[in-house]
Amino acid sequence: METERQAAVARAKLARRLDALPGEACRALTAPLPPPPFDPLEVRRIWVTGLGSSAAQARLLAHCLCEYAELDARFLPSGALHAGPPDQASRDALLVFSQGLSPNARFALQSPARWRALGLATAVSATHRDPERLAMRERVEAAGGWLVTFPGEDEYDGLMRVTGPLTGGVAALRMAAALTRATGRDAAALAIGAEMLEAALRRAPDVAAGARAGLPDAALDAPVALLASGGYAELLGNLQLKFLEGLLRPLPPAWDVLDFAHGPFQQAFARRATFLALHRPDAAGEADLFARLDTLLDPQRHCLVELPATLPGPWALLEHDAQLSAWVVSGMQRDAIHPDDWPGRGRDAALYELRPETGHESPPASREPETRRAGGATRRLATATWPEVEARLADERLGALLPLGATEQHGPHLPFATDTWIAEALAERLCTRLDDAVSLPALPVGCSSEHRGFPGTLSLSPATLAALLDDLIAGLASDGFARVFLFSAHGGNCPPLAQALPELRDAHPGLRLDAFTDLAALARLQQSSAAAFGISAEAAGHHAGEFETSILRALRPALVRGESLEVGRLHADPDAQHLFYPDLRAEAPKGTVGDPRGASALRAERYLNDWVDLLERAYRSAGER
Repeated sequence: METERQAAVARAKLARRLDALPGEACRALTAPLPPPPFDPLEVRRIWVTGLGSSAAQARLLAHCLCEYAELDARFLPSGALHAGPPDQASRDALLVFSQGLSPNARFALQSPARWRALGLATAVSATHRDPERLAMRERVEAAGGWLVTFPGEDEYDGLMRVTGPLTGGVAALRMAAALTRATGRDAAALAIGAEMLEAALRRAPDVAAGARAGLPDAALDAPVALLASGGYAELLGNLQLKFLEGLLRPLPPAWDVLDFAHGPFQQAFARRATFLALHRPDAAGEADLFARLDTLLDPQRHCLVELPATLPGPWALLEHDAQLSAWVVSGMQRDAIHPDDWPGRGRDAALYELRPETGHESPPASREPETRRAGGATRRLATATWPEVEARLADERLGALLPLGATEQHGPHLPFATDTWIAEALAERLCTRLDDAVSLPALPVGCSSEHRGFPGTLSLSPATLAALLDDLIAGLASDGFARVFLFSAHGGNCPPLAQALPELRDAHPGLRLDAFTDLAALARLQQSSAAAFGISAEAAGHHAGEFETSILRALRPALVRGESLEVGRLHADPDAQHLFYPDLRAEAPKGTVGDPRGASALRAERYLNDWVDLLERAYRSAGER
């Protein structure tokens, strides 16, 4: 009796999820969608993968990218990634669907840095309680990947899922639309209104109930096959799973009606069978095909059930998903099936819990490059301990890289800390090329008077900056550092730094003190780096344009306000100081000099490496003087 009661409670919970499905789908449709952080035209191929119901979402996305975006997109079974990415991964994008980030999904995500671009669509939110699943999300974020979240996080108490397969389908279609638009092609066929979607999903249980009404037990108990036209059968994987997971029956076949006479008819003719005909409103010639099929069936053994969808294009799949969820839940009630107690439960762990071995798992791509030396001493002061620093100072002539950042406006789309994060990224990359240097934390406030017209900007006077540097350099000299190299990711710090440098050198004669302050050289570098990708000097910009925004898409992708990207003041001349002083807001009211709309995380590593090349040359040439 207790087991029966528990089964009834579990079925009631499943029914409540079915009732909530229209609202959850609309939530998935209207939630903010991060823009893709890569240009789909710049990758060789887009691979899409997933397991179980997530495989169906992956197939849907790959299909839509081929159909509407005309991209080379293909479904890749997750098992093909068991041993790691393919050889061409550095030229390809990988998009992973995993509702719950199961252990098996980690094979697809084990080497994010080896892909040209990476994306993850999941129901696991940033507030999930499982640290391992959160770590997988963070790996994707750290790699500058495309992270898309959809409803269905708490659905892992039973074998059959109702919410995630459908909301994941919504995510797949929205991702397809975003990538299609990124190619410049029309994505209208992938758009739908929330009211239209909600209405169709609310009708779905009634459509299923009407189709089941009057069917004899023999038809309800007979093996099921799904029939569709126009290649639609290739997308029905999740609908097939519902019968296996919900009714604990063998996986039903999904046949294209045009293929029916080429084997399926002969297989089914002598047996009882119920055929579910999945109709779409815009499938050309479908009515004639099903009428012809009906003449092949034997009414004594076969039952043809019509399940019509009203939603257009690929959205019909989600309507059929809701209809078959309702069909299967009704069958579970009829047959008193326990949703949370399936045959063999617990014995699947040998495969279900399989994940990459820790020792073989590739290290996560990071916003910060690896800066630990082989001997254990760190090259990054923020993560070092004092004994590690003391040991290095005793063993070698150690230099310090002191990056200058800022807390200043960067248009409506980038955070105030943009220059500080870039400065830290540059210092950490530079110190990996040098055997004799440690990167220090970036100064988070600098000379930003030109941005004070925008609320929130913090600024120091040149005299205060010089005094602050004097104190820091004195401490480094006292500790035994032999050299300090300063540079800034904020152009406004360069003139006061150059002005202060002679006095700082005089104040600390026992220390080698150098600084990179060549704004013109930096402007030329940014323009040439962008030009390598076909980006104009005007778009690359001097402030919060394509150049800086591309870097932030890699360093802090979640903090780029994609909805606020808009063209700013355009200026091609490498010398733009007259725009900034005395007040940038007078010349660029939104605070942007450049056009950030085409920014891509794929360019960030090239931009940062070119910048570090410039700093490395300055560091080494100064050391030779």
